[in-house]
Amino acid sequence: MSLLFGALLRQPFINMPKFKGQKFALIDCNNFYASCERVFEPKLEREPIVVLSNNDGCIIARSNEAKSLGIKMGVPYYQMKDLMISKSVVVKSSNYPLYGDMSSRVMKVISQYSPIQEVYSIDESFLDLSGFTINLNTYMQTLKNQVKSWTGIPVCVGMGSTKVRAKLANRIAKIYPRFNGVFDIDNLPIERFEKLLDSFEVVDIWGVGNKSAQKLQQIGINSAYDFYKADIGIIETLLGVNGKRIYRELYGYSCLAIEEIGPIRKQIVSSRSFGLDLSDFDEINQALTSLTRKAVNRLNQKSLAATSMSVFIYTNPFKRDISRISLSKTVGMITPISDERVLIPLCSKLLKQIYEPGYKFYKGGVMLGSLTTDKSQQDLFMASNKTQSLHKHPYGKLLRYASELGNERWLPRSDFQSSRFTTDWSEILSV
Repeated sequence: MSLLFGALLRQPFINMPKFKGQKFALIDCNNFYASCERVFEPKLEREPIVVLSNNDGCIIARSNEAKSLGIKMGVPYYQMKDLMISKSVVVKSSNYPLYGDMSSRVMKVISQYSPIQEVYSIDESFLDLSGFTINLNTYMQTLKNQVKSWTGIPVCVGMGSTKVRAKLANRIAKIYPRFNGVFDIDNLPIERFEKLLDSFEVVDIWGVGNKSAQKLQQIGINSAYDFYKADIGIIETLLGVNGKRIYRELYGYSCLAIEEIGPIRKQIVSSRSFGLDLSDFDEINQALTSLTRKAVNRLNQKSLAATSMSVFIYTNPFKRDISRISLSKTVGMITPISDERVLIPLCSKLLKQIYEPGYKFYKGGVMLGSLTTDKSQQDLFMASNKTQSLHKHPYGKLLRYASELGNERWLPRSDFQSSRFTTDWSEILSV
């Protein structure tokens, strides 16, 4: 141990007021994308599965069986194709409509177990269990079993007096089968807790990213235990106030509250790599119109409005044998807008301004920016309210703008995609 790091250990973390009775649970779906695929194909249970990104590009999810074969996250599919064929790995194209719907079902079940819930990501949710006087281990076992029974998705539960400790507990619940998927880290004696921290790298602490870990490693802080025993002033100097909060949370002092209502998003981006390189304006316009519709739907789901819009298209940056170009255009609005009757035509106008023939475009998208909840102001020149917005129309899911119609060559490759069993009547499971 270096002399510098030895000095960092001399001042323990003391004299901080603790929150009594605070308890958080983190419920995390196990290998969520792979588990969603298994719900409707039970024969895939215990089979190695990988899920690919848009356009079947890279590996973005793996079952435990696939991980044991040495298949890494983020690796291009073509690089692992021969290995996966030889090991009979099941390959699936990403199916976000299915995953999103399954996530909402899981989160709805979880919400029944506490009045205070934070949906942290598509497969993770925090619950505030503070003040509960029941046996929390039994209570969370019931939650775990109900989620599995009602949705088919397996989950693990980690509990702790802070969100950082609950996150760490969840990792332990996943690693050690003897806990049956539920673990409360606060029940550990301090000696075992410190030994546990020594078994994890510093980057395994929730909130410590790769760049932060590199800063810490430069002064000899390599493990979670090193972080725990370091001086809080050094942690704050290197990682700022967020690092200080993480440090305090490890000691059981709650600094990160449950966010029942998440912060307002600053922007919504809807982009896609095209299935084929496109050069025809109408084909590109069809792609961007469809992407704009998705962005507007997300905008209205969050009850937001945009005050700026950007459109962009660019050629493949990885191909050296083609002419490369990146084109974009941004405009601001006088008033916040959430109406597709304005935003979809605006997308086409912006595309006309930037489009240049003769290039093969690889990717495109739209960005709705400077989002706000303020929809009170009205613009004299906005679309008339006499025409009903499609997202409010009773047949809105069936109706389309003319610019959305075409040969759909832009749609990304999805050679291994399963059906959208829960969101499309034509693809419902038949037995």
